[in-house]
Parts: sequence; C-alpha cells; structure tokens
Amino acid sequence: MLRAAARLAVVVLLAAPAVFGTATPCSACSCVPRTPKELLRRADAAFVGTVVAEQQIEPTTTVQTFAVEGVFKGALDASVNVTEPIGSGGGSTCGVAYPRDTRVAVVLYRQGDGWTTDSCSLVSLADLEAVAPSPHQPRPGPSPSPSAVVPRPPPASSPGLGWQAVVLGLLVGVAGIALALSLAGRSGRPRGTAPVGSTDTEGADDPPASDPADPPGPTR
Repeated sequence: MLRAAARLAVVVLLAAPAVFGTATPCSACSCVPRTPKELLRRADAAFVGTVVAEQQIEPTTTVQTFAVEGVFKGALDASVNVTEPIGSGGGSTCGVAYPRDTRVAVVLYRQGDGWTTDSCSLVSLADLEAVAPSPHQPRPGPSPSPSAVVPRPPPASSPGLGWQAVVLGLLVGVAGIALALSLAGRSGRPRGTAPVGSTDTEGADDPPASDPADPPGPTR
C-alpha cells in the first residue's frame, strides 16, 4: 500500500505540467443574446455621437473621445471619454473600438469614475431609436477637441486565483499526503524487526546452547 501511495505521488506530480500545457485561453468573446430594449435597460447611459479622438494609454487599453450629439439615457456632457480594453498589443476579446468620423450609437457602463463598453453591447442607431425615447441634448460644456488629452484610468484590480492555480494546489496536496504516508510507514517500523509476513524461523526450535562455564552436574 505504501509503495502504491508513493507511485501515486509521482504520477500526480508528473501530471501537473500537462494540466497547464493543454489549457488554452478562450478564442472569442462569449455574449448573452439581448435585444436592443434589454441592452438599453441594463446600460448606465446611451448616446449617439462621433469619435473625434483616441489615445492608447497602454498596449491593451485605448480611450476614445466622442462628440455627443444626443443622449438616450443618463446625463452626459458634450464630450465623453470611453475606455476600451483593446489596443495594438491585443486586449480583451470583448473589446471594441469605433471608427473615426462615423455617427454611431453607444451603450455605456460605469467603470470607476469613467465609462466603458464592449462588443456584446453593439447596437445600431436605428434599433436604439426604435426602443428609446427621443434623445435630449447633452449637458453644456466645452466641445471636444481632436487633440483632447485623455486622463489615465485607475489601475484595474488584479484578478484572483485562476482555475489552474487551484488545480495545481490540489495536485500538490495529494502528492504531499501520499509521500507523508509513505515516510510515516517506513519510520514507524522498529529497526531489526522482520517485516510482517516474514517466513524466517531459523533456530526457533533449537535448544539453548549450554554455557561452558557452568559446573557439571553430579555424577552417580
């Protein structure tokens, strides 16, 4: 049993790299299908406008500046910055970047003190106009400039442990228990004691040898 536990520990430790070697990230964004009405209800804000400037603040993060034409939901200024998790270095598969100088409808979600959106929230202007009330004018403010300076968003919180780390912890735990059982079995056996099941009975029935120092018995 102890040998089997030791072999199990070795197998578990050898299998750990295979778990990580076969894991691959998702290759596409997975979206829950929603109607334009559902998107508008879930959104924190929605508007129609045009991208007038954009700035990559990190390899995987871009901020686009929109000139807001009309607001369907929420309270927005004439200029709004939208942080999008996509850039020249890649980013989220759900990231989206709108084309420059094109009138588009945008559904927004709060991200700290700013705004963000994703590819699961894409909606056409015609569909948004069909389910939203008539748009109102944005709050008065300075018009956006093509060279607008975009503030750097706060750093995102680090993600928790992934499933790979949890699996590795379980594998290491199983291996440790198996090795501990093996070592405990070896150290608990007294030295010089024959293993259980040994058939070595040599000399068990031989009479004890006489001591030559003992005096001879009386003669008759």
